[in-house]
Amino acid sequence: MEYIIEIKDIIKSYNGIKALYGVSTQIPDNCITCIIGPNGAGKSTFLKIITGFEFPDSGVVFIKGRRIESFKDAKEFVSFMPEKMTLYPDYYVFEFLSFFHDVTGYRNKSILEFLKLNKIYSKRMKELSKGWHQRLKLYIALAPRRAISVLDEPFEGFDPLKMMEIESLLKDEAKNRAFVLSIHQLNYAEKICDRYILLSSGRIVAEGTLRELKERYSPNKGGIEDIFVNAIKNEEGQIDW
Repeated sequence: MEYIIEIKDIIKSYNGIKALYGVSTQIPDNCITCIIGPNGAGKSTFLKIITGFEFPDSGVVFIKGRRIESFKDAKEFVSFMPEKMTLYPDYYVFEFLSFFHDVTGYRNKSILEFLKLNKIYSKRMKELSKGWHQRLKLYIALAPRRAISVLDEPFEGFDPLKMMEIESLLKDEAKNRAFVLSIHQLNYAEKICDRYILLSSGRIVAEGTLRELKERYSPNKGGIEDIFVNAIKNEEGQIDW
């Protein structure tokens, strides 16, 4: 298996409170890796460090073997869909997309059409539903076709049918890039993810494929939710808090 991201001994604190405790992991290429965990587990901090929006107090991140030391370094390899993003509310959609294409130099007709954004060209951004906002954010993250796409809660605002469409898009795109997703809908995580990293209180408590995690934490029953609960119980009993 080829790894595109390597993270070594990452520690990150805010105002003296640790968000990540010595996190180390490797993330494969051409794979959808899901970061899951409860609120406050450190998921968003983990993603921001991969994308270069935050930097660790100590530890290092390598992408394709290169040490990432600035936002510019990360931007060469990574595109990012944040959970919250304000998209110029008074712009019409066609104006916003034209602005995005002109500034970035990226236009991806196939993804634009797949997401059906041509249907809302004449609407103002502030008139859009949450689902359409999500589609626009996805387009911004996917259009550049960078080596890694990091998506923070990409399924928010989608009904089950739309989720199936987005799942198929990401699986197809993962043939040519790596995805790192933060997701709290564990039933959808099981459908789309190739590999999991389970975070709790700033630590990785388990990681691997669904089969590997089931063998270790839930050999007789259940899915990723049971695995996560069992992994937390197991690791909390071994950590000196």
